[in-house]
Amino acid sequence: MTRVCIIDDDEFFGCLLASLLTGQGVETAMAGDMAQAERLLSESDFDVVFLDVRLPDGNGLDLAPWIRELPSAPELIIMTGLGDPDGAELAIRNGAWDYIQKTGSPEGLQLSFRRALEFRKNKQSAQPVERRGIVGESPRIVECIRQISTAARSSANVLILGETGTGKEIFARAVHANSPRKSKNYVVVDCASLQEALVGSDLFGHRKGAFTGAVSDKAGVLQRADGGTLFLDEISELSLELQKSFLRLLETRTFRPLGDTRELRLDFRLVCASNRSLADMVAQGTFREDLFYRIRAAVLELPPLRELGEDIPAIAAHHLERICRDSRLGQKTLSWDLKGFLREYAWPGNVRELIHVLEAMVACAPDEEMLLPAHLPQELRIQMLRARVGRAGQTPVPGAPAQAAGPLSSWNEYKKQEQERIESAYVDGLIRASHGELRQALHISGLSPSRLYGLLSKHGRSLGEKQGSRSQTRGAKGRQNSPDKGSPPEETQ
Repeated sequence: MTRVCIIDDDEFFGCLLASLLTGQGVETAMAGDMAQAERLLSESDFDVVFLDVRLPDGNGLDLAPWIRELPSAPELIIMTGLGDPDGAELAIRNGAWDYIQKTGSPEGLQLSFRRALEFRKNKQSAQPVERRGIVGESPRIVECIRQISTAARSSANVLILGETGTGKEIFARAVHANSPRKSKNYVVVDCASLQEALVGSDLFGHRKGAFTGAVSDKAGVLQRADGGTLFLDEISELSLELQKSFLRLLETRTFRPLGDTRELRLDFRLVCASNRSLADMVAQGTFREDLFYRIRAAVLELPPLRELGEDIPAIAAHHLERICRDSRLGQKTLSWDLKGFLREYAWPGNVRELIHVLEAMVACAPDEEMLLPAHLPQELRIQMLRARVGRAGQTPVPGAPAQAAGPLSSWNEYKKQEQERIESAYVDGLIRASHGELRQALHISGLSPSRLYGLLSKHGRSLGEKQGSRSQTRGAKGRQNSPDKGSPPEETQ
């Protein structure tokens, strides 16, 4: 049975959509606002969710990240009465399958639904993946595993993006290990360490006598990748001249060793990785646009460690086991309070930093069976204690509403009110700390551009606003939260 949830306060349209979708093997349920939708989605599993953007109690897009994290991981189709290119981008970045207008044809709505179901079916029937050290069961990791399964079965070039230390090479090896080329060579080229003077000989090889010191033929790195996988790590570090060479290699699949007159043909699968935005580099003129489009047939974006939540202790335990085994020590465990710290810490260096911390702790306590917060490096212990003392001595935020006397509201309503209050206070502080600069705000908060945009829009703020205009902004926010369905949405900065 396929289960569909329709979240829309327009009862007429909801019933119309349900009648279009309901048929053999399809069951629909409806919610009229965000609160009702949260209850419905928490109580039951759904395969597809149709979500309206404008709801009585907020912006439907704010629900998108939460829906994406549900155990059933339903496919999300965003609906809107008015087309909005920015909203479409935000919807897709939040994991939506499609962004459609209510004024579209019934056939268009049905087609989007059928394609979402087909995509879900293919996703669920993906082949098992040999993880090769990839640990975690969170929705973000599960989605990455699914993408590996899909990419590995094709010969398309793969681009892996992620912050430094997120394990891009581990995922690249997993792509190779799950591909038909797994029995062939997996060759790594560290683009950051390539020397311009030697790169021709190192990559393409040379013939005897090609230059002074070439006393014999030498095969280059590329020849070793023939039939297998070539991994270009940190491809963003290639010079424009080398980018040109690799572009020709990808276009022709041929190369010429130094001192040779013949073109040799190669058959390899290309996987690239970068910790920088190649799209931004293309805009700045430091990365070739034609090469960028060549290498990104399939794109895998790795989440930073701080976004993996409950997966972090399991990732730490996995690496701790390996560290103890390599050090020929007895296996160690993590105390519950240490696990709590690992979950709360921001991990700017991601998994690589976590491994270094674990190695330092094992070196500090080689004979202990359980690692404790006391075994942490001094700087991390200080951060942990400062955070703990700060929480214990926390004073109410000026202007924060006190809990009214009398009976409490429902837990969901109380949680929602407190979350909005905390979010609003954080956004105000972030605007002050970043001086209204977008890049600085992203750096401080660690949020993605789409998440930051969503928070600013939700609380009626914009980067660069004057603090004195806050009251007017709040007034605009109040009007935005109770929109007139017949009027166009307010402009978002």
